[in-house]
Amino acid sequence: MIKKLFSFCLILFFSAFVFSQDYPFSLPSNMQATIHINSSSKEVFNNLLLGTNTHHFSTTKEKDLINKLKPITIRFPHGLWANWYDWRRDVSRLFGEESFEYEQGVNKTIKTKKPDLLANIKIFDTNNIKVGINGLTSLNATRKSQTGKGFDMMWTFNMSADGSDFNNGSPETIARYNDLISRGFEVKVVELGNENFYPGQRSSIIPNTEDYIARAKSMSAALKAKDPNIRVSVPLLRRGSWANPNWNIDVAEDLSYFDAVTVHTYVGSDPDDSNNSDEAYSTALTARKYLGNSIYDYAHKVAPNKPIWLTEWGVKSGGPNAVSVLGMADCYIFMSQNQDVFERANWFSVNGKLNSHYVWETYISPSGVERPRIKYPLEKTLFGSAYEIIRLALENTTLIESNVEVANLVDGVKAVNARVVTKDGKTSVFVVNLSNQDVPFHINLDGESYTDVVEHKAISFNKMDEERVMGINLDPLTLISQGNEGIILPKFSINIIELSNATLSISDIAQKQKIDIFPNPSKGVFNIKINTGEKAQYRIYSINGVEVQKGSFTSEKQVRFEDKQIGVYILQLQSEQGISNHKIVVK
Repeated sequence: MIKKLFSFCLILFFSAFVFSQDYPFSLPSNMQATIHINSSSKEVFNNLLLGTNTHHFSTTKEKDLINKLKPITIRFPHGLWANWYDWRRDVSRLFGEESFEYEQGVNKTIKTKKPDLLANIKIFDTNNIKVGINGLTSLNATRKSQTGKGFDMMWTFNMSADGSDFNNGSPETIARYNDLISRGFEVKVVELGNENFYPGQRSSIIPNTEDYIARAKSMSAALKAKDPNIRVSVPLLRRGSWANPNWNIDVAEDLSYFDAVTVHTYVGSDPDDSNNSDEAYSTALTARKYLGNSIYDYAHKVAPNKPIWLTEWGVKSGGPNAVSVLGMADCYIFMSQNQDVFERANWFSVNGKLNSHYVWETYISPSGVERPRIKYPLEKTLFGSAYEIIRLALENTTLIESNVEVANLVDGVKAVNARVVTKDGKTSVFVVNLSNQDVPFHINLDGESYTDVVEHKAISFNKMDEERVMGINLDPLTLISQGNEGIILPKFSINIIELSNATLSISDIAQKQKIDIFPNPSKGVFNIKINTGEKAQYRIYSINGVEVQKGSFTSEKQVRFEDKQIGVYILQLQSEQGISNHKIVVK
């Protein structure tokens, strides 16, 4: 009987294992995909969607990692610790009491709560463990000296530091602002707390929703009095909450005191809920739908016109495996297709344990305790390799309108998704094949089939749970083909296909328009002249994709930059001839 039971258990285990490897969608056999490109419609890619969460800025090794990453955005501090950050000591510590009462649910039942991870907070406080503002200050100063501009910073402010008098003008918030300015940072975007919709991330100083709102309004007014151009966000739920089911409605009842909405979306394994570890491959492969639903079904229900700052997000089904990075790459395509919704995004995280770009290991501490740390020499997880490819494909590009004709995995998620981009006069197609088939890929450019030379590189996988570790300097892309013999997307693959002889060049449009921009570089005044005498619209973007000016003119226009706006910008001109982008430099 025991033998039979053991055999039966083995069969069940084996069956479950085999089933877990089965591709979860039904697709047509011999599937093909065609991308239809409309080169007359373009927009600049918003580099801020490539932001990340990083931590540790103090030691030489930590600084070298930051310098190697060259982060688009640094969020400081990040995570739960931001709610307990004491900027005067650069540590996380308890603000308020060790336990407090709050009103739970629509019936406002009184519950008692301790701050989340209180024991850890006490350890950080007692041992004076620094978060790293001094190291970050030196990194920022070096970056400014090398590039003329410091890091794009996403600051998360402690909602409890100003105390329980919500009419006091938030003096601690202003003192922290002044300190950051004195250190040479820009303070342009501020999150008003991290995930304060969870009671455990609030305190006895702001125990309830109305307390949070009162402090948020006070901080927002104080910061905007210092700089009217500062933009602030409030955290909204991405799903239902038993603790505060009306949080989103209450916080967004008055839309005037915040400029954006912070959402944290994790597809698959959820770090906020130990009981929710959805390992399903289907979840990762359709990650764009889950990401979209977390916005459209929640934040946009109460604040439909506020941009989304996705300051924490990730895709993870089982680990840094094939389906996780395929879903990750497809979400970047999704965000690039919805830049009117997504203004910022920060992957969580680069050098932390969750969704890390780097391989971790355990070591024995001097006290004999096993502890985790990043492995050196550095090695990339698949998250790190995928991010490297995504950044190569999208950063500093112009997006060209396109549409992929192919079968769906589910409603709203195609089996193959793509973005067409131009950069430095080159046109490429960034493609993710979510299917378990090698897919012939056809390119239709402005109504004509493109059959000229391509260079096709990809990272591809044989299995959905495949993981791959690479040396930090190894290229994750492999050459698939070169020439004009046709394009085949490998199954489970992330691809960059360069169209060697596609002439939808921005410079061709500029030549037809006969555009002159002078002087360039300049000290802040540029003359734009379209010699054909056309009416045109112009937009000026920072190198990070943030719009800084816009307007319209006929034939000629003089644009001016304010003092201290030194740097490189993209001038986008749109007329009947099309859209052209031009680099301008304020020196």
